Amino acid sequence: MKKLIPFLLLVSSSLFSQGNDNLCDYISNQLKEKPLECIDKSKLKTTEEIYQFFKWSAFKQDYLIRVEKKGNIKNLVVKKINKSSYNQNTGEYIPSRFEILKKRKITNVEFDKFMTLLEKHNFWQKDNYHVESICTDGGGILVFALKKDHFLTISNGNCSPSNEYLYYIYQQISDIFKL
Repeated sequence: MKKLIPFLLLVSSSLFSQGNDNLCDYISNQLKEKPLECIDKSKLKTTEEIYQFFKWSAFKQDYLIRVEKKGNIKNLVVKKINKSSYNQNTGEYIPSRFEILKKRKITNVEFDKFMTLLEKHNFWQKDNYHVESICTDGGGILVFALKKDHFLTISNGNCSPSNEYLYYIYQQISDIFKL
């Protein structure tokens, strides 16, 4: 659970008070994303890979980049996630919501650049990459990645410097896909 602390800041902590099932439900129902932590990785085909990059902020909108490969089909989805809020003037509670900013097929050239970036920076060898949080109200990057028999969760904590590994990777991915 310690590995998920940055993501917990992404949404109301009450959603997760009962454990991992609530996290899977939130990702699945509220964000309409595949909860990678909840997928049986042994059932994936060797030609399937899914990457989710969450860029979260304590006070601003959050963003998700999903890169998915199923056989020869490669897709990109980018979502902006608006946090739940409370309108002090009207007393109205506004639940969290998301909007799809981009949804398209990825070219082989783009996917090859993406994979080269990950390989160059030893992405799949970062099993123990978790930066300790240095504040409570900043932002960060949380990554979930899944392929046959392998699940990876990495994060850069909270308030990491802008030249930190995951910020760099996130920016490079944004450049590759022209986000």
